[in-house]
Amino acid sequence: MKYITQSQVNEFHANGFIKLLNFLPATEINALSDQVEFLEQSEYPGHILEEHGKGYRALHGCHLYDRVFEQLIKSPRFLYPAKALLDDEVYVHQLKINLKKPFHGELWPWHQDYIYWREKDGVPNDSIISVMIFLDDITEFNGPLFVIPKSHKMGSLDPKMPKQGGGWDQDVSAELTYQVDESVVESLIKQNGIVAATGPKGTVLWFHGNIVHASPSNISPFQRRVAIITYNSVANAPSKSRENLRPAFLCARDTSPLVEEITETI
Repeated sequence: MKYITQSQVNEFHANGFIKLLNFLPATEINALSDQVEFLEQSEYPGHILEEHGKGYRALHGCHLYDRVFEQLIKSPRFLYPAKALLDDEVYVHQLKINLKKPFHGELWPWHQDYIYWREKDGVPNDSIISVMIFLDDITEFNGPLFVIPKSHKMGSLDPKMPKQGGGWDQDVSAELTYQVDESVVESLIKQNGIVAATGPKGTVLWFHGNIVHASPSNISPFQRRVAIITYNSVANAPSKSRENLRPAFLCARDTSPLVEEITETI
């Protein structure tokens, strides 16, 4: 098994996440950061602003038009762990870069990811995982991800009344369509605690599609940027005949198995 140990696989299945410190060297993180800054200078369909309009909240689907991120998703350092965790060949269902600008980065409410992929994209089950790549040092001050250990074992929780009337952009805004009720969050934290995913840039966090998570707003003077690749089992791909799919930058059209690509920089 490459880039991940069996004990880490076991930890992932037990807790719903694993954190690998300094997984990527600074040279590669700097190259990714430079590319993010470049992409922020242009408008693409998957780029969405914060509600206050003072910067981008997220850049979706960069691997569909940018060579650097196309190479990133095929890196064996991510493909091998993804295959090990899902026990199958994988494709990328979604890629996004979440940005929290200094002083103005908005929060992400408590939620699970899989409910969006099930309800909006038709992904049959929760054999789907994400890897978050820290492009900046993430501390308790600049809006880290909060996760509730073992909450993935609860399956898909009934969300509080879904927000109505929004398009795909509501699924990625601070007013998320499906949110976990506060009373459920309180109960889960009493049972299993809460973890803030902090660490130096280059750290990666693998997390299950049904882990309950959130992140607070960033009111610090430090930016917080992360790239999130969502790998899905090929056997778990949405039906090709499903109608009204979300845009390709949220719901992949190509679900064929990814083949590793080794590059000098990523």
